[in-house]
Amino acid sequence: MGLEENLRSEARLNAIEKRLARMEEWLHLPREAGAPPPPPPVPVAPQYHAPVSARAVSEPSAPAAAAPPRVPKDRSGNWLGIVGVICFVLAAAFIIKLSIDSGWLTPERQIGLAVLFGLGLITAGFALAGEDREYSSLLPGAGIIVLYLTVFAAHRLYGLLNFESAISMTSLVSGLCVWLYTRIREDIYPVTAAVGSYCAPLILSLGAETTFTVYYFLLCSVSFSVISIWLESRTLTLVSAYLAIMMTGFLGLALGRDSLIAGMLSLHFLIFSAGTYLYTRQNRKPLTERESWLFLPLLMFFYAMEYYFIDRIHPGLAPWLSLGFAALLLGVYLAAKKMYPEESLGSQPMVLAFVTVVCFHSFYLELLPADARPWLFVVIAVGMAVAGTGLADPKTNGPFRIPALALFVVMLLEYLSMVSHLLAGYDLQWLVVSFSALGSLWLLIDLKSSELGAQKYGPLLGAAHLLAVLGLYRLTKDAGSLQVSASWLIYAVAVIAFAFSRRDEVMAKSAMFVLGFAAGKALLYDAASAPTVVRIFCLLLTGAALYGSGFLIRRISGWKSEAPEPPAAGKIS
Repeated sequence: MGLEENLRSEARLNAIEKRLARMEEWLHLPREAGAPPPPPPVPVAPQYHAPVSARAVSEPSAPAAAAPPRVPKDRSGNWLGIVGVICFVLAAAFIIKLSIDSGWLTPERQIGLAVLFGLGLITAGFALAGEDREYSSLLPGAGIIVLYLTVFAAHRLYGLLNFESAISMTSLVSGLCVWLYTRIREDIYPVTAAVGSYCAPLILSLGAETTFTVYYFLLCSVSFSVISIWLESRTLTLVSAYLAIMMTGFLGLALGRDSLIAGMLSLHFLIFSAGTYLYTRQNRKPLTERESWLFLPLLMFFYAMEYYFIDRIHPGLAPWLSLGFAALLLGVYLAAKKMYPEESLGSQPMVLAFVTVVCFHSFYLELLPADARPWLFVVIAVGMAVAGTGLADPKTNGPFRIPALALFVVMLLEYLSMVSHLLAGYDLQWLVVSFSALGSLWLLIDLKSSELGAQKYGPLLGAAHLLAVLGLYRLTKDAGSLQVSASWLIYAVAVIAFAFSRRDEVMAKSAMFVLGFAAGKALLYDAASAPTVVRIFCLLLTGAALYGSGFLIRRISGWKSEAPEPPAAGKIS
């Protein structure tokens, strides 16, 4: 015990001396000249773990030499700067429109003053960058907006620039906007420039109804997509995408140039899809699930507007192009997935939701002929039956929730359609489809009932029984009422026999409803209205079916009592 206590004391002394040495080094205190260096640590046997006292645990160790804490930027005055930027932009707008109210300056001089004013704002922002880079970046953002407005006014209001020259000047301003970000690199600059650049032409009514506005929005989208990659800001991508696509769509409703607007919406979709992919590739940051869901309303708006304009140009082409856009978005997701093969990307649920909506509308409602839609029920049911993924797989509650819901809606709609047609009258085509659907349902029940359990696959049994009763009624109605009852009895007995072979009590009991309905009809209606010979045959057939079914039901119910009990704990059989 004495050696053990000595080792423990020496270990504590060494720890205290090391801690004091670190504190002296952190506080920059000079060490005494005659102070000997700390002794080397005493080796301790590996199997021994010295206990730590409560005092040592409660006292935090002195921090190592670290950088001083980063002081957060004070953004309390940003709102004043934003209001000031709005004032600058309004002032430039009034300079540009001054000739409408008075005429004391020529249009050329007004445009020149506006250009000088925009460049002055940019220069002032760079001059103040040394004092407060973030706050001063508001001025270059306002300068970019002024330069955009100047090109707009020179082309639209005064006719000083033709269409080609205006596009070229807008491209130069966009290039200047991108270059300014490489010098400023503050988040508030591109967001301010994006909101102002997209909104100013419409708010100030500077020729918003012209086609030049559409090309102007396109160049802005290219600029801010590039900046968003450098900025590593999904917010800028989201803001610019919403502004570009929504304003282009609404502008198209007033412009009446369907072909132009459809093409521009497609280009915006391509630009922001490529920008989102390149952002992920360049910065190694995939879309999070929250970010991706924020894009879904925009994608739905794009789909609705694009479909509207294409349908007005060429109605038959709109569904195919819509499916092409969905395939393109899915391809972008798969390309991003290759960079992260081991993990599930957050954008997967959103992409699957958009593709599902497009397929449901463009393929199911628009392209698929009405006569072929009921066969989707058969295809989906067979696909679910033979699919490797179970119906109760957790994936159906994750990213595949919306596609699974869409498939369920399709099956429900087509099932109701088959039932309504069987109730309406005899139709060979619908009769064939209904019996095919009945076969696919029984295939699904046979292969997937064990995965679902009794409560979950019970509705499938009910759907199959209803479809069988209606189908057999339409198939045998012309032969006579007794034949209808006989077909129902045969079906019920076949289901009970099949349940007996599977030892499935739920399936057998579900067939009792069909059996009871058929037996009641045979005894109360068919036997009462039939001749004596037919009545005897009807009673014999019904009695045999009921007795045989009851025998099978008793055997199935007895299987529970015959099941061996599990061995007791600790008992070896």
